[in-house]
Amino acid sequence: MDPARWTPERLTARDVVAHRDVALSFYCQGCRMTVEFDVWKVGARLADDPLQTLRFRCRRCGVYPSTLMVARRNGMSGVHLFEIPLKPRSWDESHEEKQAVAMRRAREQA
Repeated sequence: MDPARWTPERLTARDVVAHRDVALSFYCQGCRMTVEFDVWKVGARLADDPLQTLRFRCRRCGVYPSTLMVARRNGMSGVHLFEIPLKPRSWDESHEEKQAVAMRRAREQA
């Protein structure tokens, strides 16, 4: 699918993999860093699931991000395409507790 026709609700890992110049990242509130992730790892199992419905977690500190950024690499810089507000379909009861623990741990390490 053409990137001009992508929408936050319908974008899947399979759509992104076909475009080498597109990068997915999120801003981690715990590490205070922008973290780019490998869409191939997501696509290996969940290729056709909308990215908006998946639950992501920072590898460094364990914080769950709230938005996913989609950008096109343009040389050394990037062109921001759009953001996807994450609405995971599988939040469990302990999500808020895990988020609070991860944020507390990130603050202590800073």
